[in-house]
Amino acid sequence: VEREGAFYDVDENGNETFLVGFIDFVGWKNFLRIVKDPKVSGPFFRIFLWTFVWAVLSVVLSLAVGLPFALVLNNSRLKGRNLYRTLLIIPWAIPVFISALVWRNGLLNESYGVINKFLLPLFGLEPLRWFNDPFWARVGVLLVNVWLTFPYMMTISLGALQSVPPELYEVAAIDGAGRFRRFVHITFPLLMTIIAPLLVSSFAFSFNNFTIIYLITGGGPPIPNSTTPTGYTDILISYVYKLAFEGGQGQDFGFASAISILIFFLVGGISFVNFKLSGAFEEVSR
Repeated sequence: VEREGAFYDVDENGNETFLVGFIDFVGWKNFLRIVKDPKVSGPFFRIFLWTFVWAVLSVVLSLAVGLPFALVLNNSRLKGRNLYRTLLIIPWAIPVFISALVWRNGLLNESYGVINKFLLPLFGLEPLRWFNDPFWARVGVLLVNVWLTFPYMMTISLGALQSVPPELYEVAAIDGAGRFRRFVHITFPLLMTIIAPLLVSSFAFSFNNFTIIYLITGGGPPIPNSTTPTGYTDILISYVYKLAFEGGQGQDFGFASAISILIFFLVGGISFVNFKLSGAFEEVSR
């Protein structure tokens, strides 16, 4: 007997027994649920949009922090370059879960964290609600992710900078080009040619960066009026995890699997388009 989407075995006395593990073909039901159920589609598309914003900002901000450090360390006249390089690579060397827990409990804690209790009062600012305000929760996870990933951007940028022929700078200097123009017309174009495929892979990694989201905010704060466990800082992969293992109405493996398939095609499609635009496939084919 089927009732309310569940199946029961009825004996001769009319007693019902829930059939655990009953398998039924649902077709496209889980995919259509994303579009047809407004209490699912609203939070889902909000998470979908935030996932793209999270991935893009993670790459852009990490590069914006790591590249200036690489430019400074690439100066052969800088004394103590090896020491500075070692110190700046420490966030990358420490295990991610340790850094995430230090940030959550020691720096971003709303009650006794270093930022709220000591840093912000120095500037006369009010404590921030890092885990209860949607905007600041998103800022918090981006801040932690930039801290963890800028050494990687610094390292790959430094390696790419060392491959730029110094003769180009000498010719540009003779023509009267300043440092800014040399960076815009020589350094940055050649740098992007080399590191573009790595930026694409960093985007794909950030797209599915479950660890930071789960350890810092757990996906919270929760999105109201949603029938599935969703939060403002949830990305698609953390949303899938909640559906499969933390759902308040049970483990929804079917719906979680449907979203996982969507993630696979999204990441694969984005990576393919970006690699084609960067010319990576043409270089490999040669």
